[in-house]
Amino acid sequence: MPVAFVLAHYPGAMTRSWVYPTAVRRRADAAILVSALMASLLTSTGLAASAATRSSVAVSAQGASAAEDGAVSRYSAIVKVVPDGSIEVTETVIFDLGADPIDSAQRRFVTQETYDADADRVYDVNDLTVDAGQAAAAVTMSSDDGVDTATVDFAEEQSGELRLRFSYTVDGVVASTVDGLEVRWPVVQGFDVPVSNATVEWNAPDVLWLSCLAGSPGSSRPCTTAQLAEIPSPTMSQLELDTGEQLVGILGLGAQSGVQASADVQPRRSLTRSFTATGTELWVALASLLLGLLAALALWWRRGRDSRPTRADSAAPLLATREDRVLFAPPSGVRPGQMGTLVDERVDIIDVSSTIIDLATRNYLFIEELPRDHYGPMDWLLLRRNDAGDELLGYEREIFDVVFAESAQVRVSELDTRVRDRLAAIQASMYDDMVAQGWFAERPDSVRNRWTAAGWVLVAAGVVLTVVLAFTGTFGLLGLAVVIAGAALALAGQLAPARTAKGADVLAGLKRFREYLERADMADLPAGQREELISRIYPYALVFGLGERWAEALAATDDDPDPDEPIYWYGAPRDWHLSDAAPSLGHLSTTLNAAIASRRLLSD
Repeated sequence: MPVAFVLAHYPGAMTRSWVYPTAVRRRADAAILVSALMASLLTSTGLAASAATRSSVAVSAQGASAAEDGAVSRYSAIVKVVPDGSIEVTETVIFDLGADPIDSAQRRFVTQETYDADADRVYDVNDLTVDAGQAAAAVTMSSDDGVDTATVDFAEEQSGELRLRFSYTVDGVVASTVDGLEVRWPVVQGFDVPVSNATVEWNAPDVLWLSCLAGSPGSSRPCTTAQLAEIPSPTMSQLELDTGEQLVGILGLGAQSGVQASADVQPRRSLTRSFTATGTELWVALASLLLGLLAALALWWRRGRDSRPTRADSAAPLLATREDRVLFAPPSGVRPGQMGTLVDERVDIIDVSSTIIDLATRNYLFIEELPRDHYGPMDWLLLRRNDAGDELLGYEREIFDVVFAESAQVRVSELDTRVRDRLAAIQASMYDDMVAQGWFAERPDSVRNRWTAAGWVLVAAGVVLTVVLAFTGTFGLLGLAVVIAGAALALAGQLAPARTAKGADVLAGLKRFREYLERADMADLPAGQREELISRIYPYALVFGLGERWAEALAATDDDPDPDEPIYWYGAPRDWHLSDAAPSLGHLSTTLNAAIASRRLLSD
């Protein structure tokens, strides 16, 4: 077979054929060599002519079939490589529209393709113009998911043969290689119909080699021809591209060609990359986290710590008088509701219920246990004894008025409808009392809410920042650092309400008071006053979680098997024994808490 035949049909046999990547190039070179040998064998045996005839018939038949549905019968392009690393493409596309007229046509350009496992190569198509000859047409461009789409709308329907001239530039096509530069662009692409014949001519300086791939995106199949030597300019051609197939042109330029590298390789978005934990990203995130934590700590150190106590009252809350009587004297005259709020900086349900029992032990109301069936629920009647005078604190008067707002007696089971609706006002009054007593400079709930709100705002800002940074760069860890700092501030807010020096003194006395309640020997209480003193201490013991111990101490004062008369603040059915006081008072406290804390969803 003459050498000229091989050059004309398989230029890769005498010129360097480069296919991207290297492994694909080797397969393409092998395919070219095998094809050349098969062509030579057919020629030498006299079968080439008949094979060519059959091929021509197949191509013609395919072309005729495609023409019925529309096809690009002829495509030609001139691609000029510009020194700035872009290319200028001028295309002439002849459409055979078939029998059905059209009023618009589309052409798509791939602007993002896979470069390697972690990155994509990005192209930028600009300055697109379309010349439709005598036909009036308007062009619009749209972009979506790495594809630019040009839509050509004609003023009148087109049929038969349509000639369009596309002109555009592409940035990002030139990449640096070890040997010099590589120009890569899928010139023929984005047609919704088959392309019968495509020719691409290149205008580029210092071309060292060229390669041409045809087929579906990613194909390694060589084009019909790709010729570099013995012609004015590098030329590629391809017969029969199916719908959606491409012709990818690849040129190798010398390092001294004067063309700049312009390839835009962008890391592919991934969770690992968005939250890079190395280098600058890590150090910036750690520094921000440390700064946020230090800021929260500094704020708590200056505004959230209690003042140092200067003194503490005696642990034993008992005072002897000249009349040989013992009086109950809690530290600093504190009340049960105040005590609970001062200790944990919150108004809890137990603080309200213990106040009701404390008012009973101070003779403002009487608690009567009601008879019940064996399986029936326990209930109590609260009876008003004395009016709420000025000696009551503001929140105590609020509770007293709420309980007896409608009548001078009320069942505990009915308190849910009375106290529940006024509970927020009662709690506010108890917080105000903390400030009025001088134990806090500000209401504890206000300070806590302010700090916590600031912390959650910072957390929300950190979440938004994390999302933004994760989608736009590699500093996602910085957003997480802000989230953690916000959570730290919200946590510090729970510890923030600071007691004044006076409040710290009372708290120190309450710690010693609790120790007394835990260890007190009931035998040390005067026998004649034991019932009275235990009753007065009982509401305080409830707040400290020691109510059962002191209720049992009250029950232990029962020294005979006979039914007992009601004690001065608590009455019971006729067969009641004082020895039953422990379970009775325990049920009373539990029922009061449940009634105060209850809520009825969707109630009228």
